[in-house]
Amino acid sequence: MATIKALIVGVSDYSQMEMSNLPFCIQDIKLITSAFETGLKVESKDIIVCGDSGSVSHEELMLSLQKLSDTVAEDDTLLFYFSGHGGTKINHHYIALSDDYLGTEELILHLEEIPAKNKVIFLDCCMAGNFTVDNPPVFYANETADKFAGKGYAVFASSNAEQVSYRHSTLPISLFTKFLSEAITSPHMIREGKKSLHDIKKLLFMFLEIWNKNNLEHIQNPVYRASIGGTIYFQVQDYHPYVAEKIFLERDEYIISSVEPSHVSGAKRFSVDIILKEAFSLHEISILNKQIIEEVKYLEVYGNSLQEQRWRGQPANLIFCYFGLDEIDILNRNFICLTTWADETQDREWWYRKNRNCEIINDIHFKVPPYYESMKAFNQENTDCAEKLVLKTRPIITDMVTLAEEIILEYNEFINGTLKKQELLEFMTGIIPQVNKLYFAEGNLSISPPELAEWSQCCRELSVDIHNLTLYYNPQFMSQRSPENRRQCMDMTIKQYYASLENLKDEDAKLDIASMKEDA
Repeated sequence: MATIKALIVGVSDYSQMEMSNLPFCIQDIKLITSAFETGLKVESKDIIVCGDSGSVSHEELMLSLQKLSDTVAEDDTLLFYFSGHGGTKINHHYIALSDDYLGTEELILHLEEIPAKNKVIFLDCCMAGNFTVDNPPVFYANETADKFAGKGYAVFASSNAEQVSYRHSTLPISLFTKFLSEAITSPHMIREGKKSLHDIKKLLFMFLEIWNKNNLEHIQNPVYRASIGGTIYFQVQDYHPYVAEKIFLERDEYIISSVEPSHVSGAKRFSVDIILKEAFSLHEISILNKQIIEEVKYLEVYGNSLQEQRWRGQPANLIFCYFGLDEIDILNRNFICLTTWADETQDREWWYRKNRNCEIINDIHFKVPPYYESMKAFNQENTDCAEKLVLKTRPIITDMVTLAEEIILEYNEFINGTLKKQELLEFMTGIIPQVNKLYFAEGNLSISPPELAEWSQCCRELSVDIHNLTLYYNPQFMSQRSPENRRQCMDMTIKQYYASLENLKDEDAKLDIASMKEDA
């Protein structure tokens, strides 16, 4: 099982280096140790701390890195934190230990060699943003999302390449470390028992942005750079999702294949998928519909605990039924008819309104799509076998993900302040046609067979998220949003992209990708 390992380094004693001592760095390592333990659930036995005495030699750091390397497994996450002096010599950043200097990029190379799936590096020192990372990760068509997502390294720097990193004005700790610990331990980012590195970064940057607005004499702009597929999710709580009851009822004339809750504040509502076992007239379906209503009306099916508290013990007020002739109809949402039943508490005039292709039969509102047969024929003609569809889809999706990572890398540099808006727009001008071409190619793929439906839907959602990444800094649309709104939309889309990539990882795990050969 994957674990989180951490190496925490704080250098306070610089007497050998004839540099000013930093006594508050001892408090930094105590604070960040607590943050890792409480906020990310790192076990104390998996944390190595250097600097409790104030002094950290070059040899001690190298031995600690080796010790860490010897205990790390391939699926583990590695956290490295440094607090102390830093600076720039001949355009290269270094961190200062008690007896020597260590180049920051040399440190990153040491950490890269440690066989953990991902590494997160936190540098709290002056001019910490003066470093580079590798090119964005590439998602290859022959690898699964599990091998790509979360693999690589990310670096948080307390300041840009020209700034001093300050001690907090009223507390005996570093400014950056204070906000970093608060971002890591914040409970408000936890979703389904997890918090993401992306959310930690977003909250940290927000804290420092607020600080900078109120402390103009001590401005400190953090820097984030990464060469990592997607983001990292930390499991910080036990998560027990609400489990909705699954309904499957088989009768002589029909099968109720699912009953989904769609309750709202003013009505208990169900959406019911029904497979008819033979062809019936609409009048016959209306009679069956009455039976189905009685079977479904008192079911206790809910999407969450709040719905259950609100509606338990009460009959449904609205029931929507979707009738198909086989499982493929249900999967493709191609129905011979759709019906609505509403009780006397609802606005029946609204729900039973007569539009084109609608009629009332036996007090049931019917909508009869005119395209059922043509859609069924189209679906049959354009449904591909699972192996062929996977082999067609994967190169498109992996190329799109690779482009998404390039977009996010450039956007991060824009947020870091090292890339001008015009430079970002020029980059987007070049990459947008590539994304669009792949996006339309994904949309033109064949229809998925039932066994591949969820995987294909994940790919579709991921392609939409990646396409959306091209909208907010598209030169054609710049006048449509304020800078603040544009940034908010971009951040939300990146978050959704990461979530969709995580979903694809889960769906990939259900497929035997390796067995799907090119000659399938």
